Amino acid sequence: MKLVSEGKAKIYVPSESLTKKSETFYNPGMEHQRNITVAALRILGPKEVLDPLAATGVRGIRILREVENVEKVVFNDANPKAVKLIEKNLKLNRIKKSKYEVQKKDASSLFLEKNKFDFIDIDPFGSPVRFLRNVGYALHRDSILAVTATDSGALAGKFARACFRRYGVFVEETDFSKELGIRVLITSILQNLATHDITFEPLYSHANHYFRTIGLIKREVDKNLSKIRMISYCPKCHSKMIGIEGKCDCGGEMSHIGPVWTGKIQDRDFIRNLLSKFDFENKKEIVICSEEIDQPFYYDIHKMAKSLRKGPPKIKSVIDPLRKRGFKASRTHLCRTGIKTNSSLKEILKIINF
Repeated sequence: MKLVSEGKAKIYVPSESLTKKSETFYNPGMEHQRNITVAALRILGPKEVLDPLAATGVRGIRILREVENVEKVVFNDANPKAVKLIEKNLKLNRIKKSKYEVQKKDASSLFLEKNKFDFIDIDPFGSPVRFLRNVGYALHRDSILAVTATDSGALAGKFARACFRRYGVFVEETDFSKELGIRVLITSILQNLATHDITFEPLYSHANHYFRTIGLIKREVDKNLSKIRMISYCPKCHSKMIGIEGKCDCGGEMSHIGPVWTGKIQDRDFIRNLLSKFDFENKKEIVICSEEIDQPFYYDIHKMAKSLRKGPPKIKSVIDPLRKRGFKASRTHLCRTGIKTNSSLKEILKIINF
């Protein structure tokens, strides 16, 4: 065992804790997403929290130590070694027993119990799909839900068959792979929650070697389901549009992706509030997200330039001319070389070709 510090928590973690075979999983690379979670909960103010796949307990301990108004955190893990470690870490952080409960159950079964929570965080090793089927039983219509997926190859289009098996979505490799992964994940959340007559409103979504989204549970089920659509995508010129088209203007054959969520994946006002609630060490991604326009699907400018056999332009040299022509345009936090815009593809190509 080794002792590590994260946020205001100190925890013991196994010396080897980054593989599925580890006694208990702990990934220091996920600290950034836990920072975002803490900041989000400072804004949203939940009282009853469930960490159904708690592992070392770091997330729940940080919530108890860093978020006011939280009255209780239920830590759960089916692994008995994880349960012992959670209890050890709770004692290490001197958390009052009245503030927590530790259980050793299968997460999907735990959701079926009568308890309802203000915040549930599903953060598994791999796909979260099997936990999404039952989580609606443990949510009320003003709850907060966060979901992480680490099966990035399937979600981003590299392993299309695996994505269809797990999520029921046709995908392929595109120039907007990280946004595609986020949208497939949100699609699965929406479809599973709809069976409980509730829906999901994303507040912040981000991607690294994983995909994650956090949002509010709402009632407008049919309204959100109507935004799950098929997408037409041209692998040749990277054109993309909502709906089914056969031929692209460039002459290439359109591929069809979906059905997938086409609504918002974040709330800019909420993200600006995030920045005021937490001193992020690396906040560039969040700042970009706070300025990002609400437009589905980014264009990877470097990939487009490569297709045109052009040198990669500076992102600013594409965004500024688009804005001067009256279009909305911004960077995207999901891709260092990507832009979002409501202009046509032809306008982008004119600028790159100059």
